[in-house]
Amino acid sequence: MHHDIILLLDTHLAEMHTLRMRLAAPRPVRPGERWAAAVETARSAERYAAAVDDLLGLAAAVLPPPAEPAAALDAELSAV
Repeated sequence: MHHDIILLLDTHLAEMHTLRMRLAAPRPVRPGERWAAAVETARSAERYAAAVDDLLGLAAAVLPPPAEPAAALDAELSAV
């Protein structure tokens, strides 16, 4: 499964990088071109999330809330 997750992530990151380059390109653009690229970044993230959910069987799982980044850092620093 690890390989599958890495493959999904690599594919998603490559797609996002391509979209970022399209958004940041220093060139004349057609009306709505950057808006469409921005929308596609959201769709890419949705496709990635759905693929990971399917792979991990998370669609029906009850997940714990995400850890607070500051709390995790505080705990790590306290352990030192």
